[in-house]
Amino acid sequence: MLITLLPLVLACITSLIAVPAIIKVAYSKRLVDDPSIESRKIHKNSVPNLGGVAVFSTFALVSCLLINSQMLPNANFIFASGIIIFTIGLKDDLIALDPYKKFAAQFITAFIVVYFADVRLTNFYGVMGIHEIGPLLSYIFSSLVVVFIINAFNLIDGINGLLGSISMFVCLIYGTLFCLMDAKGLSVLSFSMAGAIVGFLKYNAKKRARIFMGDAGAYSIGFIISILTIQFIELNKYDPIGNPSPLINAAPGVAIALLIMPTFDTFRVFILRILRGKSPFMADRNHLHHRLLDLGLSHLQASSIIVATNLSMVALALAVHKQVMAAELIAIITLSVLFCNMMLWLYEMRNAHKILAVRERRKTILTASNKLTSDLEKVNNTAIDSSLAEIKVLASKEFPNNPKDIEAAKRFTQEVLDNLEKSKN
Repeated sequence: MLITLLPLVLACITSLIAVPAIIKVAYSKRLVDDPSIESRKIHKNSVPNLGGVAVFSTFALVSCLLINSQMLPNANFIFASGIIIFTIGLKDDLIALDPYKKFAAQFITAFIVVYFADVRLTNFYGVMGIHEIGPLLSYIFSSLVVVFIINAFNLIDGINGLLGSISMFVCLIYGTLFCLMDAKGLSVLSFSMAGAIVGFLKYNAKKRARIFMGDAGAYSIGFIISILTIQFIELNKYDPIGNPSPLINAAPGVAIALLIMPTFDTFRVFILRILRGKSPFMADRNHLHHRLLDLGLSHLQASSIIVATNLSMVALALAVHKQVMAAELIAIITLSVLFCNMMLWLYEMRNAHKILAVRERRKTILTASNKLTSDLEKVNNTAIDSSLAEIKVLASKEFPNNPKDIEAAKRFTQEVLDNLEKSKN
C-alpha cells in the first residue's frame, strides 16, 4: 500500500506547488503559446506551454527519491534517456525544431533505453504467426515502438485535459498491475508520473486552461509509457519454468487497449494524410478531438468522451484476456474502436450542416480577431498579445447563439472599436 500511495501523493503535492510557479515564470518571460501565430490553433488566448517542465521534474524527483538499483536495474539509462527526450521537447517548445532532428533525437533516445537498459520486446505472442524473435529484430522493432508511442501521445495533445487524463489513467492502471506483479520499481515509475499529471490537470482540465503540457511533457510522458508498455508485455510472457502463470494473459492485447485512442488516432490521421497526397507529419484538423469539437462539444466534453472510450476498451480487454489469445484480443479491440469510429462518422454525416456552421463561426471570429489585432498593432506601433483583441463574449459562451449573447458581443466589440478610435485621436 505504501509503495502505491507514497509516490502518487508526493508527486501530486509537488506538482501542485511547481505548476503555479512555472505559470508565473512563463508569463513574466513571455514563454507562451500565441494562437495568432498558427491558424489551426484551437485556443483563443496566449497560454504558457511549459507544463511538461513541472510534470517531468516532479516525476524525476519523486522517482529518484524512491527507486533504488534493486527495484529497477538500469534505471540510470532510463533517466538519461528521459532527460534527452525532455530536452528535445523543451527546445521544440521554445524554438521550433526541424522534424528530422526531432526524429533523430527520438531514435537515439529509444536506442539507449532498448540497447543499454535492455527494455525490449522479445516475443510477438503468435501475432502474424510469430513467437520468439531474434535480437536484431527485437532492437529494431522495440525502438520503433518507443518512437511511435512518443509521437502518438504528442499528437493527441490538442485540447484541454485530453493528454493528461488519458496518461493519468494509463499510468494508474499500469501502476496497479505492476504492484500486483510485485514489480516495485515500475510501479513507482507509474504512480510518480500519475501523481505529477494529477497536479498538472488541476490547471489544465478547465474551460480555459491556465497552462499547456507542451512537447516537453508529451514526449516525456510518451517515453515513460512506452517503457511501461514494453516491460508490462515482457513480464507477462509465459515461461513454463520462470513464469508459468502470468497475471495477465494476452498482454499485448491489454497493452494496445490501454493505448488504443492515441494509437488509433495516429494511424488514422497518418493514413488520411497519405491518401490525400500530403506528408503524414503535416499538421491538420483531422484528429478525433477536432471532429468532436466541430460537433459543438466543449474541450472537456470531447476529452471525456475520448477518455471514456479508452477506458471501456481497457475494461473489455481485462474482462476477456483469460479466454483469448493475444492476436484475437488485438483483433477484438481493433474492431471495437473501428465500430466506434463508424458510429461517429454516421453521426457526423447526419449533422454535417451543424459542423459547417461551427466552422464558419470559428472562421468569422478568427478573421475579426486577427483584423482588430492588426489595427491595434498599427496604432501602438508594436506587437501585442492577440488575446487583447479577442472578439467574443467574455462572460458567456464561446459562440453566441441567442439574442442576448449576440447583443453582448456587439457591445463588447463596439467598446473595443471606440477605444481604438480614441487612441488614434
